[in-house]
Amino acid sequence: MFNSLVNWRNWRLPVKLAAVLIVPVAIAVGAGVLHIGTQIDRADSYSALQRLVKVRAALIPVIDGVQEERRIVAEGAGPRVLAEQVKRTDDARAALRAQIAKTSLSEVVTARINDVQARVGDLPALRERAGGDVPAVIGSYSELADSLLDVDEVLASEFGDAALLRTAMGLHHVVHVRDQVLYQQAVVLSGLARGQLTTAEVRSLVESNVKLGYIADEFAALATPDQMKTYGKNFSGPDVEAQRTMLATAVLHPTSDAANTGTGTTRPRQPLPIAAADWSRASGAVAAAMGGVVTGLQDDLRTTADRLRDESSDAAGTASAILFASLVLAATVGFVVGRYLLRSLNELRRSALDVAWDKLPEMVATGRGSTDIEPVPVHTTEEFGEVARAFDAVHQQAVKSVIEQAGMRANMRNIFVNLSRRSQSLVERQLKLMEELEKYEEDPDQLANLFKLDHLATRMRRNNENLMVLSGGDVARRFHKPIPLTDVLRAAAAEIEQYQRVMVHTAPNAEVVGYVASDLVRLLAELLDNATAFSPPHTQVAISASIEAGGIVEIDVVDQGIGIDPEALGAVNHRLEAAGEGVDVQVSREMGLFVVGRLAARHQIVVRLDAKQGKGTRAIVLVPAELAPRREESWESFRGEAIDRKQASWFQQTSAAAPPPPPARARQTPESARGFLDAFQRGVQRGLPDHQESR
Repeated sequence: MFNSLVNWRNWRLPVKLAAVLIVPVAIAVGAGVLHIGTQIDRADSYSALQRLVKVRAALIPVIDGVQEERRIVAEGAGPRVLAEQVKRTDDARAALRAQIAKTSLSEVVTARINDVQARVGDLPALRERAGGDVPAVIGSYSELADSLLDVDEVLASEFGDAALLRTAMGLHHVVHVRDQVLYQQAVVLSGLARGQLTTAEVRSLVESNVKLGYIADEFAALATPDQMKTYGKNFSGPDVEAQRTMLATAVLHPTSDAANTGTGTTRPRQPLPIAAADWSRASGAVAAAMGGVVTGLQDDLRTTADRLRDESSDAAGTASAILFASLVLAATVGFVVGRYLLRSLNELRRSALDVAWDKLPEMVATGRGSTDIEPVPVHTTEEFGEVARAFDAVHQQAVKSVIEQAGMRANMRNIFVNLSRRSQSLVERQLKLMEELEKYEEDPDQLANLFKLDHLATRMRRNNENLMVLSGGDVARRFHKPIPLTDVLRAAAAEIEQYQRVMVHTAPNAEVVGYVASDLVRLLAELLDNATAFSPPHTQVAISASIEAGGIVEIDVVDQGIGIDPEALGAVNHRLEAAGEGVDVQVSREMGLFVVGRLAARHQIVVRLDAKQGKGTRAIVLVPAELAPRREESWESFRGEAIDRKQASWFQQTSAAAPPPPPARARQTPESARGFLDAFQRGVQRGLPDHQESR
């Protein structure tokens, strides 16, 4: 790391340009970051105040709910109305708890809230007493409301900014005034329900009225002119005057527990000369008007907090913009100095990588393309332009070489296909000739030699077909009808040199689609050939098949050789997949596996090898269900040897004049496999006729 810093000559060009500008940029960034940090801190503090505003906005509905429950109890509206209000109050409490959980509060506020929570926990018991001593219940509700107002006052004191503190405290005073109006409403409603007020209730009304005036004076001392104008507009009018008049009447009216007259007789009871409906309407209108003031102050508080936060954010943004402009100016200087150099280098680099990673690999893969190249878009005559023209020359020569190599590969592939077809035609004629010789040969030894020659020719034919597969061509041998899976396994066993070592197990009752059968025979033959070649001569190679879930046919080829170590096994499976994907691989020593991969990919067949060290190798072939559907059972499928005795093999195409085939031998002997191969050879010659060869 130190050496790379010291060796500045090897620095990249942008680094060298940045080194020139780093000192002034560092000074500008340092000053700007300090100022931006200050503004961000202020914005964060205002964000905290915004959350505090939300807590107060959630607290006021709880206060309103408690006050409304107090009014319902005083009015005696009934348990149903009280139950509906209880639900609204509990919902407001839940909203308050949720908002508190999302806000970080001071220790003082948290302590007050905890105290109030304990008092609020007594609400269920207080609600149950609603039908009993109404004045006592009203007093308990009022104490709870006072506790909530204390919390609101503490929250208001948390607004440290002067622009917010005045509005926050003014909001608290208005909420307090509204609480006094609602308290007076509840007390008078309680007296109206009984007919008269008690002396204690009259005293509490007088104290409430005095407190209301004191709180209103405090609000006037803190409120702005606009806020005072709104307050005076809402706290005046006929409803306010009617409420004051009825309140004075209630206070001056004789109480129910007044002293007796001097005559020794009790004073007759005089009910309050106030209609409950009029009192409820007037006091409710006053409370609603004060509620409008509360809403307005809440909006002012929220708007002011938002404005202050936005101003702080804007200040931070302005400082950031100034800092960014300084950085842009410094970057512009560096850009003006190094713009041309960087642009020319980037164009040259991009063009070189595009040619190396995209254009040339695509031409190599497809073998097609034009010799006209796209020049590097650097058209100057200085050093960078000279480098660009030199690269264009290299690119031109590379394209010519790729096209020439593609042509050579195509010619070699065509030569391989032509040679394979010529050799295949000759082998087919040789097989037919040997078949005729075998038909009329009676000497057992001579017939055995002819079988050996016949088998060698069959292997030569398979090698020719493999060459066709490697060249990308298609073989001529195709079936047109479904082939039983058992016959496919036996045909594959008969295609290899050591067919005597192959043990074919009973296969499921399935048929391979005709156009797939010949390729599947070649695929299995290559796997069996490898299994016999890489296992001891005295061991057997087993081939079996089963139908798995989804109708997939699984064919297993198992030998008893030394197996393959896991690393080599992974490499072999990878080469099988690569051969199926058309990737060029080394096939000089693994031609069989490459052919297996090509044939498997042609029909979406999965081939993989599995092995345990020292316990042999297992080749697994998975044939899709649509290529080897299950065959329906019939009586003919159980006739066994009778079919072999009465009919020629399904591979054999017989005519009316053809002599009947010889009796079938035992199925699991080498001679039986040899006869099956003969039938296969006779039946699959659907390629070139005898009189035609490849040209």
